[in-house]
Amino acid sequence: MANKHAVIVAVSIVVIISSLGYSSLNLVSANSLQFKWATKNFDFTSIMYGGNVQACNDSDYPANFAKYTFTMFYDSEQLGKFTSSGGALPPHSKGTIPGKFTADNRQVAQIFFSFLDTEIKGTDVTRVDANKMHVSTTLDYAVIGIIPLSIKHEYSGQEFLDMMNQDTKCG
Repeated sequence: MANKHAVIVAVSIVVIISSLGYSSLNLVSANSLQFKWATKNFDFTSIMYGGNVQACNDSDYPANFAKYTFTMFYDSEQLGKFTSSGGALPPHSKGTIPGKFTADNRQVAQIFFSFLDTEIKGTDVTRVDANKMHVSTTLDYAVIGIIPLSIKHEYSGQEFLDMMNQDTKCG
């Protein structure tokens, strides 16, 4: 008969490795998350009053994340930041996450956003150069529940606007 301690150690190792393996799947699923604005016709002015972001998990594994933020810059100066809470999404599903906009100077941000919206949509010619707008997104999540990781992306203002209005693979 096998030594009792050897069996306990072997079972413990299997449980630990299985837990680590399953938790590490968040590396795969977090990288495949897609985000868009929850309502149609997203524009930069709509960020001012908060809103909801729709997250899509198109992977075969569950995804967990702590928060999703995007920071808007014009000519390298920060206009403001939109931060949404985190969540958990089963495989091949979507969810809506509320968020809040913060800015050092909301009035300046609102003026720039309204100018950028009219410039990008082509409804008016403004003195704001839409090519100087860029957005940085950050997805914060954890592996094994304790190791914090972040995924960062940079977009032009137009690319970000298109992404927020585009349907995800979850529909």
